[in-house]
Amino acid sequence: MKTFLKLSMCLLLVGALFSISSCKKDELSSGDGTVTAEGYTFNKANQKFTPDDDVKAEITSGQGIRFVYCYLVRSNATDSLIYVTNNTSDLPRDYTLTIPAASFPVNNMAHVKGVKVMVKQADNSSLEGFITITFFDPDLPQLTGFPQSLTADINGGNTQIKGTVTSAYGLKQIDIYDDYQTENTYVLVNSITGLNDVKQYAVDYAYKYRKAAQHIKVAATDIYGQVNELIIDMPVDVSIFKPQFTGFAASITPNQSGTTPVTGTITSVTGLKRIDIYDDYQGSYELVGSISNLNNALSYNMSYDYTFRKRAAHIKVVAEDADGLQAELIIPLDIVYYTTLYKDVFMTGQTTATNTIFFDSNGTTGSNCDISANEATMAFLYYGTSTGPAFYSPTNTTNVAANYKCSGTSWVISNQSVLRATRFRVLVPGTTGIDNVYALYNADAIDKLDDAFFDANSIAAPGGSSAKYDPSASATTSVFNTASAYLIYARIPDANGGTTHKNALIRVKEATSSTGTSTIKFDIMIEK
Repeated sequence: MKTFLKLSMCLLLVGALFSISSCKKDELSSGDGTVTAEGYTFNKANQKFTPDDDVKAEITSGQGIRFVYCYLVRSNATDSLIYVTNNTSDLPRDYTLTIPAASFPVNNMAHVKGVKVMVKQADNSSLEGFITITFFDPDLPQLTGFPQSLTADINGGNTQIKGTVTSAYGLKQIDIYDDYQTENTYVLVNSITGLNDVKQYAVDYAYKYRKAAQHIKVAATDIYGQVNELIIDMPVDVSIFKPQFTGFAASITPNQSGTTPVTGTITSVTGLKRIDIYDDYQGSYELVGSISNLNNALSYNMSYDYTFRKRAAHIKVVAEDADGLQAELIIPLDIVYYTTLYKDVFMTGQTTATNTIFFDSNGTTGSNCDISANEATMAFLYYGTSTGPAFYSPTNTTNVAANYKCSGTSWVISNQSVLRATRFRVLVPGTTGIDNVYALYNADAIDKLDDAFFDANSIAAPGGSSAKYDPSASATTSVFNTASAYLIYARIPDANGGTTHKNALIRVKEATSSTGTSTIKFDIMIEK
């Protein structure tokens, strides 16, 4: 009996396997029906199909259509499935297949052959068809006979622009530009339209010179939206059109406790619109004042009272005429600063960070990958310790150097003797001298940071090889925060192995303490 049961089960298993095998074979068999379609053309220029916007085919099936699979066929790539329809709910016998244009990789169609259509019918038989697609890459419009350069009539007469534009498929329009506002920034002058898809057009355009233009651009657009262009040089001394500055001082000594007059004459051939005055106290130019209501004056005697802002080294005067044309004059300020201020320095304390070292020579930062090549020049590092992030002296990195990694490789100190012994002291408020430093700093009244400045405020020289950020702990000479104890006195030895040094004052503005993602942002004032 057991033998019979085993034999019966084996026969059932063989039958099931035969049934599955038969099903798979039937899926590949050819069924009754047809797939018919027109040939299509894909236009590279406008990324559209013709004769229809979408690719279509007519499918007939004697059994009913369950699924349609559409594969894009290209000579340089394997066939890729781009569209599928599911018709199992109604099993139509006649079906219009519509493949949306959005299903095609329009930027990768140069080698297209067509679309292979696979139809799965209700009885699991299949149909196959092919929709031919031809790739069309129309030539650009051509511009011939135009001069490489021309002499402009700058006195109001016409400057003729002549040449021929052709297109094998038809022209839509021709645009004329110049760069009268900013050199090589083109602004439309006029357009030649209503061309009615003509295949050749003789350009003979009467151009009226616009002040300070130095080039003409002619751009031709065909019926497919393709543009071809050329540039015509127009040599003109444009300085004669811009506002002119006369009588201004070559340099100015500013009144640091009051206003300083900035005087001179500004002239314009078309009239002045406005004058803006800037200084660079933040390191880049910022507006400090404007003079408007000039009523298109051809000449203006400027007398502006400039209020000095600490750290400014230059004044910039920008004059704009009635046509928007600008000219500028930069006047140096005769003033000596004893420190350099670098603002919003950003550093990170991660193992693979990109802003872990600071250079006092130019106020920039470097990454872990820069450490080995700059052992002698880096002023300090930022490091995420197990108890919080901290500023580190280069000479204090012996036990942590391996944690600074570049592409997985740890920093190995190559020359311990060149590392700079930078020292830190957090200034904790509560004493007369330190409170005075905070008051002076917040009033932007500090410039000299020599030893005498700190001695006068009874502040000892820094002695710590690190300064840690901890927002919850009480501030000490080695623990800082961003709320109260945010000034750090640093002493940075010169990168020459000698005994001289520079004093610095770090103003911590923002800090985060999180394993692997600690950051800090600060301003730093460094003695020159």
